[in-house]
Amino acid sequence: MNAVLLAAVVLTAALALGVLLLLRTRLLARRSAATAYFAAAAACAALAGSLGTPGGGTAVPAAGGPVLGSVGLGGQRVPVLVVPNRPGYNLVAVAAPDASAGTVRDRLARGGPRPGSALTWVPVELPAGPGQVWVSAGGAVAPLSVDTGRAGAAPAPAGLRGADGPECASAAAGSLLGGSAKPPAGCPSDALAAADAGALRETVSFLAGRGTRAVSLVEDDSPRGRAAAAEVRTAAARAGISVTAPDASSRRPLVVTSGWAGADAAVHDVEAGRTVAEGTYLAPWLLTAPLLSPSAGQLIPLRYAPTSPAAVEYAAALGERLPGEVPTAAGYEAWRAARGSAGPAPAKLYAAAVLYVPGSGGAGAGGHHHTASANWLPSGMIVPVAGLGTT
Repeated sequence: MNAVLLAAVVLTAALALGVLLLLRTRLLARRSAATAYFAAAAACAALAGSLGTPGGGTAVPAAGGPVLGSVGLGGQRVPVLVVPNRPGYNLVAVAAPDASAGTVRDRLARGGPRPGSALTWVPVELPAGPGQVWVSAGGAVAPLSVDTGRAGAAPAPAGLRGADGPECASAAAGSLLGGSAKPPAGCPSDALAAADAGALRETVSFLAGRGTRAVSLVEDDSPRGRAAAAEVRTAAARAGISVTAPDASSRRPLVVTSGWAGADAAVHDVEAGRTVAEGTYLAPWLLTAPLLSPSAGQLIPLRYAPTSPAAVEYAAALGERLPGEVPTAAGYEAWRAARGSAGPAPAKLYAAAVLYVPGSGGAGAGGHHHTASANWLPSGMIVPVAGLGTT
């Protein structure tokens, strides 16, 4: 990273993080991760728990739309997300580290972590009509009542089935939190948004203005990923910047336009020294704590401040209904769209600065952690470091 830019990041973040350290040190409890989660979930899921059904879970009344509810496990309410809640393939996300799920109580599929998220994810095939999703965690099991609607309804979006599934589900959850129970018609990875394309061009222009003559690019094969990589290459060619694959020998800015899974691998490669980078420039949709936490010099162009009233309101709503998950760009954009919020503002370049307190863990620990906090970057700050021009 350029020395001047690095100095600005350190100066801005150090003051805020110093205060954060003092505030957090005395709050660290010597409890297991599971105990800490269930204690927080008891308070944060109280609203969802108050709507419990006779089967032990909560659900959105409309059939065939995403469900954000909870089940009683071990005397506590554990949040559960089901997307798209239609016949066929579904993703079930549970805010517990050892969760399993399925439609038959004694034949549940064990879930696992996915990059970019703090939840446990389980693919489940659901039949048409009313039914139950059985969920287990911590040695307890309980059902969540669902209604997937009629047979022959539109299947799950294609993007939900692959590596971009958790991002797609996060968008569905954001829309639900914003007041829309409509089933998802697609996923964020289906297309490159015009605002995001502009932010990528502005990032390349920013690098060109600092004398950069070569960048490395991490991309993927999703429709959004292909379009984003094309934007970067076109803007780079216009600015006289060459674009190469990442490597461990040449130090240059690393631009990441893949989805969560590719970005997770990229930032961990930088942290481990397998890739050498002069700053890791993430695409706007990669704003999620597990991708910002590894030490990779992350910078990200955003058209909103994560500390703005709207962004904080979304994070608070997420913390109330889905404690354990972190806010995401996909969730926030869907939440804004559901509420009819104003269009994007001019982009700024933000830097991620993470403070690790011994014994506190972190959002990047294995890409999977559980906490009732809905901070955009637990144990850290996302700070603006530069304005970006309009392209």
